[in-house]
Amino acid sequence: MRLIGAEALKLIRRRGLMTWSLLLTVGSVLLAEIIVIVLHAVNPGHHGSAGGSSNLEAYIFLATGLGSVAAILIGATAGTQDVSNGVFRDLVVTGRSRSTLFNVRIPGALLVFLPMLALAYVLAIGGAFLFAGNLATPSGGVLLEYIEYGLAGSVLSIILSIGLAAFASSRVVVGVMIAWNAIVSNLLMHIGALGSARKGIDSAAIIQLGPSTINENAPVHMSELTALLVILAWAAVFIAFGNGWTRRRDA
Repeated sequence: MRLIGAEALKLIRRRGLMTWSLLLTVGSVLLAEIIVIVLHAVNPGHHGSAGGSSNLEAYIFLATGLGSVAAILIGATAGTQDVSNGVFRDLVVTGRSRSTLFNVRIPGALLVFLPMLALAYVLAIGGAFLFAGNLATPSGGVLLEYIEYGLAGSVLSIILSIGLAAFASSRVVVGVMIAWNAIVSNLLMHIGALGSARKGIDSAAIIQLGPSTINENAPVHMSELTALLVILAWAAVFIAFGNGWTRRRDA
């Protein structure tokens, strides 16, 4: 636990990283809600209430999409900071195993990121109910599906980023992960010639964990169990790869 806490503290001390991560998660949802509230107050006949199920979906998409970018930034930093700061050799000399040094990066990064995502979701869900007006509000089951969807995407982004960062610089990791999440994986999902192989794409699996408003028009469909297995497989492969590369890294 001490190593995990130290890993989290190293991330927290990076003010620029924390500022941008908070802006991408909490700040984006808060800004969106303020804009919709002001528009409704100025012209209620044209702009509806700032809450309800439809607005919640928009807030969740915003928190999840930009939150994944924050997760990538935190994961890439967590995976490279020991080497970039020149302390990896010192940590190895103290007798700590390289596997341990790698394994604490994921829980350390999650310890920093998850409270931000949780606060963003609290703002989104709270706004959906407080400012619903005469609009329908989501059920508890739908809220759980939104949370499951957001957690799966963000946690997997952190794990994949840390795994890639075992052998690449943080800038490369950020570029590759954002390109994969935003462009490449979506293009692959829409290539029908790939058939059932598209079920192995992590983004396709994550979509299946969301409510029907998210996954009903998805180009790939699978059971929730299959989706969970795909996500776990991606996580396991990148953890094993990153761990193995870290064990072979020169101190």
